[in-house]
Amino acid sequence: MLAHWELEHYRQLYRDQIDRLVDTLTVRLLPTFESVHAEVEAIQREAYHANHERANDGNWLDPQMAHDVAFEASIMHFDIVLDLRQGLQNMFAVTLYHLFEQQVRTFHVRVLNHKPLKFGSDVLKAWDKTLTDPVLSTEQRSGLDELRLLANTVKHGDGASAQELYTAAPHLFLADYEQDVLDDPTVVVHKPDIGTPLFGQDLFVRLDDIQRYRQLLNGVWSAYLEALGAGRS
Repeated sequence: MLAHWELEHYRQLYRDQIDRLVDTLTVRLLPTFESVHAEVEAIQREAYHANHERANDGNWLDPQMAHDVAFEASIMHFDIVLDLRQGLQNMFAVTLYHLFEQQVRTFHVRVLNHKPLKFGSDVLKAWDKTLTDPVLSTEQRSGLDELRLLANTVKHGDGASAQELYTAAPHLFLADYEQDVLDDPTVVVHKPDIGTPLFGQDLFVRLDDIQRYRQLLNGVWSAYLEALGAGRS
């Protein structure tokens, strides 16, 4: 039997792990992408100067061509960096879900001394077997299911999880400039196959989503440990 202070210890431990993971993304990693505009300007200058050097070597140089080459090189770099940023946010959603799975497994094996949970496709089904009554709200359960489907979609691309996720959270499949269609009931959005979400394409996890998943997982742990304490008191 776990004392109240022990349950509080693990609640805080798992909250800290989740919070620090999210902070690593928002505080340490994403700010490094803020230099992309300076990078683009540097690429433009380098490409333009390279064409001028060719002209100085006696090669014919069209000024407009030199400008176009420099512009295309900078735009390509800009697009790739933005895709990488989006891919990083997509990957962190996967990491959050699997961190939660690892926390659940570790708690049940090392703390409760249970046999390892066999998650299969859904951690909730395995978790429910450990308590007499479900302790999570409908909103929490649907949120965990969304995050599970999202993790599978980011890892595997198009498939059954992607189709289920589109029904549960269609906004994740729309870029910012497409979001308005969600408010128009007359518009039916048919998404193409999910190709390379790990490279930031076709799936768009935003920072608001990451923060929403952070709050979800912290709330799930609080609800579960509270119920566990009540059941053992």
